[in-house]
Amino acid sequence: MKDIHYFKKSQQEEIPFSKYNSDVTAKLLLGFLCDLYEWSRTSPYIYHDTIKNNNILYAIYRDITFSVQDFWQTFGDYFTVLHQRWQIEVFGSELFTQKPVNLSFEKQNNKLYAVQKTVSGQYEDTINSFCLRVQGFSADEINRLYLLCQATNWQNGILTADWSLSDIFEKEHISWLHTNSCYCYGSILENFSQEKILDTLNFSQKIKVWTGFLKNNLSYIEFDWLYDEISSQTLSNRSEWELALYTVLNRLDYTLKVSDTKFELYDGQSNPCYFSFNSENAAQKVLLKLLFPI
Repeated sequence: MKDIHYFKKSQQEEIPFSKYNSDVTAKLLLGFLCDLYEWSRTSPYIYHDTIKNNNILYAIYRDITFSVQDFWQTFGDYFTVLHQRWQIEVFGSELFTQKPVNLSFEKQNNKLYAVQKTVSGQYEDTINSFCLRVQGFSADEINRLYLLCQATNWQNGILTADWSLSDIFEKEHISWLHTNSCYCYGSILENFSQEKILDTLNFSQKIKVWTGFLKNNLSYIEFDWLYDEISSQTLSNRSEWELALYTVLNRLDYTLKVSDTKFELYDGQSNPCYFSFNSENAAQKVLLKLLFPI
């Protein structure tokens, strides 16, 4: 956006150096975005152009109005640290006039400054909707950051990703679970709980968990968590898990025969399936619990 407008500096305010003295990793940037969600109650739309300007990531926040002073007071400390690795700017528009506004961070003579620029050079106090622009050193770095953002639940800081991202978790100091799960789970807040992880899974991911069992007989740790939540009657979005189960049964051509006195399940090759509540296989018990909610 700064390439299509000529911005003039409208304010410059010194910000004290942060006391943060650890490595600047993607975990810190994701924590910043989680705090932005908590502050704005808005989930960002994450965009990364893989064709041109591929070392830039955008986080777009819609329908939020905020004070510039409040923004710097709340997040200025993040900027003083994150600038060591990324160039981060905010682009938005003034609430009433809709004139473009740019917020950035500069270091001059060993001092740090929060800077506002506008097309008129006149200070604007209120911004409506904004885009966070993150520029890295390379396309590979930003692509990794994009994958991490796509995996992150901004509300609870849980990352749900394919196992191929475990090396990135390790490199960026993101805590992750070393277990036989369908997905690789990381956490920005280092606060893992099976309830939060299950709540994080979307419908497509639930389908993949069920597919692992019904197609490949894989009883992931997610089924142990599910069984615990069902048994304690604390499972959130139970109907979604049931619908995901039904979807996979249908995709794999399973056949259900249900009556008042009999229940039969056949796989796609018309072979009968035998499941038991006494099994040590948690996936079997979860399937039966969902089909027989008594």
